[in-house]
Amino acid sequence: MLTPRQRVYTALHHSEPDRVPLALGGGSYGVVDELYLKLVELLKFPEPAKPFRSGHTITYMDDRLFEALGIDFRYCWPALLPNSPIRPGEDEQTFYDSYGQIWMRAKPYYYTGRGILADSNDVTDIERLVDWPDLTDSHWMVGVAERAKFLRQQTDYFVVMRMVASHGPFQTACDLRGTENFLMDMAINPVFAEVLLDQVTSIQEGLIRLAMEAAGKDFDMIELPGDDYAGNQRPLMSLAMFRRFIKPCLARLIQVVRKYNPDIQIMLHSDGAIDRLIPDMIELGVDVIHPLEPLPAMNLAMIKKEYGEQVTFLGGIDISHALQGSEENVTQEVKTRLQELAEGGGYILAPSNHLQADIPPQNVLRLFQTAQELGRYPISFAES
Repeated sequence: MLTPRQRVYTALHHSEPDRVPLALGGGSYGVVDELYLKLVELLKFPEPAKPFRSGHTITYMDDRLFEALGIDFRYCWPALLPNSPIRPGEDEQTFYDSYGQIWMRAKPYYYTGRGILADSNDVTDIERLVDWPDLTDSHWMVGVAERAKFLRQQTDYFVVMRMVASHGPFQTACDLRGTENFLMDMAINPVFAEVLLDQVTSIQEGLIRLAMEAAGKDFDMIELPGDDYAGNQRPLMSLAMFRRFIKPCLARLIQVVRKYNPDIQIMLHSDGAIDRLIPDMIELGVDVIHPLEPLPAMNLAMIKKEYGEQVTFLGGIDISHALQGSEENVTQEVKTRLQELAEGGGYILAPSNHLQADIPPQNVLRLFQTAQELGRYPISFAES
């Protein structure tokens, strides 16, 4: 029987380990607080873990839960994210992040309000109106080195550095400008779009550099800030626009990581129907793609067949339907994803996004119990 770290690396090298590795707790595949607290009760933990941050819908990182579920990953996390709601606004439902961007709360969720740059199309406003975070402040990575050292030296888990920002260059630009505005900028005001992306990417380069300086030698994988480039049917932009505007930003982030640790695994989260973008992600040097969302427009079996030897897929598990259904639905979901994605390694089973409050806690247990039982190689079970 392999250790968790050995199990994950075997899958990453596109070979079949003893069983499919399991992941939960990352920057785009965690457990929202309401569901977490139900799991604490179901598993009869004495009390919840101490919150690791505030201003988010996911504020608990509980190694006891990961142990109970058979999770192979363990995580390090920044002390602060630049787009975290940290400063109170005009009322108790309003907050501001480190950019000065307004966020609104509709319990239990937070969402960006009107962008700082919503009414601007002059590049001088980018510097003038946005409070660009101070990366010389020592608080960003407090605790990262200690956590990483502990996980590396005293456990045999696969060590992951969570996202240094919840949103990547594209989504942060959309937060600050408004999504429709920024998509139009790429089409008719490209200089503005490029300057804004450059500024955002510089901040994220700096945060990744701080994380890698703190503990890059101890990380097995680092998650790039999550960036959603597609809707449920197709990408939000043309391939030409992706290559002109977004791909260079990702290349810069990856270059910073590789400078400090050439062998580290790099994960990129991007929701939606991203199949047309996968070759470019592979070309950039992305090792792991999350979530490979199970959408009607995405043929997961074909994607695995075409790209499964070049990149590892993490995710695949439907949170919107299967996990909200019966335990039998959950079991069938696990079977389906194993059939589509597990052959030959290169697959880590995980939710396709954060596990939400409307998922029954017993379904979470069923998900990972079933994955451990049915995910043993060689995988063989009767189709239902």
